Amino acid sequence: MLFHSLDFLLFYLATAGFYLALARTGSWRAQKLLLLAASLLFYASWRAPYVLLLAAMTLVAYATALAVAAARDTPRERRYLTLGVGASLAILGWFKYRGFLFANLSLLGMRAAPSWSQVELPLGISFYTFHAISYMVDVHRGRVEARRNFLDVALYLAFFPQLIAGPITRASQFLPQLVTPRRPTPEMIERALLLVVLGLFKKVACADVLGEYVDQVFKSVATQPGLNLALGAYAYAFQIYFDFSGYSDMAIGLAALLGFELPLNFRLPYAAENPADFWRRWHISLSTWLRDYLYIPLGGNRRGTVRTYVNLLVTMLLGGLWHGPAWNFVAWGAYHGALLAVHRWWSGTRAAARTTAWRVGLRRLAMFHAACVGWVLFRAESAADIASYFTGLVRPGIVWSPACTLAAWWTALAFGIHQLCAEEDLGRRFLALPPMAQAAAYATMTTLVFLFSPATQRFIYFQF
Repeated sequence: MLFHSLDFLLFYLATAGFYLALARTGSWRAQKLLLLAASLLFYASWRAPYVLLLAAMTLVAYATALAVAAARDTPRERRYLTLGVGASLAILGWFKYRGFLFANLSLLGMRAAPSWSQVELPLGISFYTFHAISYMVDVHRGRVEARRNFLDVALYLAFFPQLIAGPITRASQFLPQLVTPRRPTPEMIERALLLVVLGLFKKVACADVLGEYVDQVFKSVATQPGLNLALGAYAYAFQIYFDFSGYSDMAIGLAALLGFELPLNFRLPYAAENPADFWRRWHISLSTWLRDYLYIPLGGNRRGTVRTYVNLLVTMLLGGLWHGPAWNFVAWGAYHGALLAVHRWWSGTRAAARTTAWRVGLRRLAMFHAACVGWVLFRAESAADIASYFTGLVRPGIVWSPACTLAAWWTALAFGIHQLCAEEDLGRRFLALPPMAQAAAYATMTTLVFLFSPATQRFIYFQF
């Protein structure tokens, strides 16, 4: 069930209706059981057997956390943690990376990849694996208590708004919300409705429309004129932003309507002025997870300049591989790791420049184009396509088509709106409008969704 499908709308309305009805009984446990059952049904709608995989990951996290807590301050504590995290990563590796491993071994002249090495990637496995790891590690670090209530741990991993593509919510953020019944306030409901409608608009009327042109460009890279390739890169930058931030908006809004708070995942990333700023704005829940559970444990910036650069590169390489078992994702991660290392070196060798409007604008424009270069690596399907894309940018001319014209208008409009939002809190201003004005805006966005909507497409991050 996609968030922007009729099936999901009916599912959500039924779930929310029963959830609110159970609230009148005063049984918070019954409400949590309902949310867990609904979450498992939501996941089973994709492929039912993989519910067992989610259950296995939950059992590993639950048992490990209890074992770590029971062995506190003994040598066994770290051993239990290592076993639990290792088991979680082994499950992720088996289902996500075994085909990639065998395919590359076969390229090196070893035996051909066996048929059993190819398996359909379970939806959301990268996200709920990171949820499980953060729970176990945070119990070890003393940031959250190990829960003896299996229901709470299961609901933390399976909560359907965040299950498939995040945001990656820490146990310390979510588990305390399960202690007492959740009641959405009027302010939460008002904000949640805005997020849901805005997310729907981003996904259907923006991302999917741009995606039609992006697919055309990337399927015929070798024959596209240079300006079409440039527009394709710009269009993809906004397609993936609208697609993923639209999902995150809807996830946060849908959770808020049930009384739960999920963390912010995007903060106008194309207003970033440098690579570090970009990763403080893009996929925030992942970048902070990689910082706290990988970069800092590797030593962060505490072991000298060279080691800091190495830690940045390793963190981003693994972050790229987390996105998918393909070399283009590894290249994308290495590219961003290099950008972060170069920025850190450059910042350390120069005095801070004066902040003026034109300097800020130039830095934002430069970082936006640096991100677009990375998105070509992210989207291309092979090294040959990447090389062809960048060499083809100097090819003269442009071929106009209805899809190209629409993509050009949407991209220019998106860039302008994005930069405007960087200067003003438009969401706060919108919610201050009279109810009739808000209703008119919602009606307009919903109408545009149905007018411009192409065939329903899955969210891009569902493949990760």
